[in-house]
Amino acid sequence: GVQIKANSIILSLNSSIIDDLTTNLQLTSLEADDFSREAVDCFIEASYTGEVEAVNQDNFRDVNKMSHVFEVSWLSTRCKEYLVSYLDKLDSESSYPDILFAVEEAVYMISALKKKGFLN
Repeated sequence: GVQIKANSIILSLNSSIIDDLTTNLQLTSLEADDFSREAVDCFIEASYTGEVEAVNQDNFRDVNKMSHVFEVSWLSTRCKEYLVSYLDKLDSESSYPDILFAVEEAVYMISALKKKGFLN
């Protein structure tokens, strides 16, 4: 995979998982091959700035997954807000790809919630 340099202290401030990996296990690097490069960049930028400017259709699912894997609750909340805002903007003039993205991501999130036992 591609190596991306980031300050572990900054990442640890946002994620107890990363804190545990870098402090207790003394890891100096993390594998993020399960996520797109764009999503990893977005995750790191969000960790540094506290803002989520770069979430888009292309990286939404991976950024959302990363927020759950590394337990960054504020980023998970921002991802949900992005999707809700995206859904709110859909109307009869929306393109098929826009509608398909929204439906697929909503179904994916509902499925994830069901797997975690939040929905019956």
